[in-house]
Amino acid sequence: MSDNEKKEVRRPYAGPTAPSRRGFLAAGAGASVLVASAGALAASTAEAGEYKGKSKGHVIVIGGGFAGCTASRELSRSGYKVTLLEARNRLGGRTFTSKFAGEMVDMGGTWVHWSQPHVWSEIRRYGMELDETVGAVAENVIYIDYDGKRHEAKWSDIWPTAEDHDKVWRKYYPDAYEMMPFPSMPFQDLKWIETDNITMQEKLDTADLSEIEKIYIDCYHSTCGANAMDQVSYAYILRWYAHAGYSGTCINDLGLRFKIKGGTKALLEKIIGDANADIHLSTPVRKVTQTKNGVEVLTDTDKKFTADAVVCAMPQNVLRDVEFSPALPAGKLKASEDTHAGSGTKLHVQLEGEYEAFGGWAPGGDVPINYVLWDSAKNGHTHLICFGPGTDTLDMNDTEAVQKAIETFLPDAKVIQAFGYGWNDDPYSQGVWFSPRPGQAYGILEDMQSSHGRIHFASGDWANSWRGFIDGAIEQGLVAADKVRDQLKG
Repeated sequence: MSDNEKKEVRRPYAGPTAPSRRGFLAAGAGASVLVASAGALAASTAEAGEYKGKSKGHVIVIGGGFAGCTASRELSRSGYKVTLLEARNRLGGRTFTSKFAGEMVDMGGTWVHWSQPHVWSEIRRYGMELDETVGAVAENVIYIDYDGKRHEAKWSDIWPTAEDHDKVWRKYYPDAYEMMPFPSMPFQDLKWIETDNITMQEKLDTADLSEIEKIYIDCYHSTCGANAMDQVSYAYILRWYAHAGYSGTCINDLGLRFKIKGGTKALLEKIIGDANADIHLSTPVRKVTQTKNGVEVLTDTDKKFTADAVVCAMPQNVLRDVEFSPALPAGKLKASEDTHAGSGTKLHVQLEGEYEAFGGWAPGGDVPINYVLWDSAKNGHTHLICFGPGTDTLDMNDTEAVQKAIETFLPDAKVIQAFGYGWNDDPYSQGVWFSPRPGQAYGILEDMQSSHGRIHFASGDWANSWRGFIDGAIEQGLVAADKVRDQLKG
């Protein structure tokens, strides 16, 4: 397969072979997983029904992920009637918690950290507790070199101290503070823009790193960039690094270590449980029209909703599939049509036998798995969470293919079961978490954040701070709610 062909395959939702919106619902795509969390999330607001009492106005929220649910809560608590339209048969967007191997696991977004102000505020507000993915800091390391050879090592032998580990990150981001002194204010100091136009791979090729350091940086960035390093802007993980206090130790903790006890669903239920919203599941939207007096929203089944304003909380890659009248500004539409680069894989794997905690690294954009995280070992089995650069290198639900990929790290392993959700084929995500192509970390940000008349846009895909994270989605839900309040208060 040529490089050009690989790039095309990695682009999320690649045209006519992907399921249609109606076909996706009619076929019950992923039903065994989707339904698992639908009931609880819907039940928390089942009694809301139509808004009762005098309201300050009516707002339709399109999309029930963390951004949409946060906006719904904020607006309903401010006295607005809120109607939430969600295309799937569950809330949560690109996060949802389901059962795998008898345990509740997150198939989408997972990890959180106290350096993320918006999600941490919600965690503290609702008294949530955290679990730990021990594999992120495991002493045992299994890594594959660039020749495909397997090695075993100890983290403490590679990096005896946290400072030694931090030095690796400083080599890859040598001028991070100078380039990005205001990571949460992307328009404040624009020196960092030059880092947006190069790829992570270009920087890796010129960085002064040893072989093991290069392998580590490669596998971490391929994992977090959800694609091969030559597809993702260098500015992306640079912003993570800056937010993490320019610390490699902290960025490792925040990216892959701490998760919400009970799964992301537990926090989402708290947020939407505080919203007095009229929730409609399995209700895809096909057209949004601004009129003289408000906004009309038409669903795929031709049901019409009217309101004073709309919060559109759909991901970047999905905006292009909804008709807007007047049409979306050219920059916003082009960004959606270009798509972002996030099209990697995340899968849960159960092994026979109890393996000691380890982390697994494999560099490159053409391997089936870049990163293996040991999650637990009990009752004679081991649970792993694995990431790869794309579905072209691994069919997540082909047990034989997963077995072969796991054997690269654990030659004697036996895979009992494996499952990963097909976010790239889901018409309501068309990709995994946001990961910018070169030029998208800055180049599309202002367009994506801008309102369009009475339509305000909310997604972690264009957050100021933690883009691609739950924190960024909550941030933009709060911002959109403020914009609505400002617009309708008069």
